[in-house]
Amino acid sequence: MENLFTNQQIDVSALPQIQDVTWSPLNKKYLPISLIGTWIFGLILCGIFLGVNLTNTDLIEADWVVWGVSGGIILLFVLISIVSILGFKHKAYALREHDILYKSGLIFRKTIALPYNRVQHSEINQGPIERNFDLAQLEVFTAGGSNSDLVIPGLLNEDAQRIKTFIMAKSANHE
Repeated sequence: MENLFTNQQIDVSALPQIQDVTWSPLNKKYLPISLIGTWIFGLILCGIFLGVNLTNTDLIEADWVVWGVSGGIILLFVLISIVSILGFKHKAYALREHDILYKSGLIFRKTIALPYNRVQHSEINQGPIERNFDLAQLEVFTAGGSNSDLVIPGLLNEDAQRIKTFIMAKSANHE
């Protein structure tokens, strides 16, 4: 009886190069939205800290500690904002024949490739600030998980709808 099983070695240099991908950047309106969200959270956090300490003077008796911690919170959010601004240009996505790619990261770079045949469903989400800028976030889910496996923020709502339709059509063709 003849053995039909083969397991040929693949030459890594013959594989397609990720550098050959033409990346689509996130919409430029997404950066200010991201910063607005960061600063709203930071100001709420700082306001709560100051409010608790100003109404309960026994909590921390030294004013310089209260203002120092508040200043530290603000400095932390300034640094987060700088990292967000610098990291924005490294966020992009690409649609290919068999998968969708998303890359991100300033210091620790990450690229996610999600094959269409693994896609279970997808969602488009918009917060109130995103809605004002006509932007949306596309979330793509695979079977077996409650969390999204791929999230692409900062898409024009119309583009997010078209990409979702494309992904779902591609995933339906694989069933």
